[in-house]
Amino acid sequence: MLSKNKFQEDDTMNLGNITVSKEVVAIIAALEAIKVKGVVGISSGHKAGSTEVLHRKELTKGIEVWMKPDEANITIPIVTRYELGVYKVAQEVQEKTVQSVKTMTGLKTVKVNINIQGVMFKEEKIEKQDKEKEQKIEKTEKKDKKENEIAKKDKKE
Repeated sequence: MLSKNKFQEDDTMNLGNITVSKEVVAIIAALEAIKVKGVVGISSGHKAGSTEVLHRKELTKGIEVWMKPDEANITIPIVTRYELGVYKVAQEVQEKTVQSVKTMTGLKTVKVNINIQGVMFKEEKIEKQDKEKEQKIEKTEKKDKKENEIAKKDKKE
């Protein structure tokens, strides 16, 4: 029985190496972090000295990954919602990140450091939503104005 297991391991080793880049680990960590309830987003972290929440296309800019063979250390700077408790949110990000990195890459995650860069309150979220609504209304008004001008020109002709 032992020789059979050993043969299977040897057979697998002959297939070649699998390497995973830091960027891939960072993407996995970022996507798992933003799935956690209470995470507003990922900030640019200590690198940029800002608590601004990054857009989805730029999520990995704030995440730091250090790798050794078969293991990774990850630091994720997040902005959380105050109402849910920052510690609890950070713990869930750690757990989800460790699970996903292991499942998707086979790497052992030694540490997932969470840096809470900022906290957003309900009022801030409402203000942001109001600002976005105002911008949409302005866009619509500009579009309507252009359409009206075009319609007037067509009537004159």
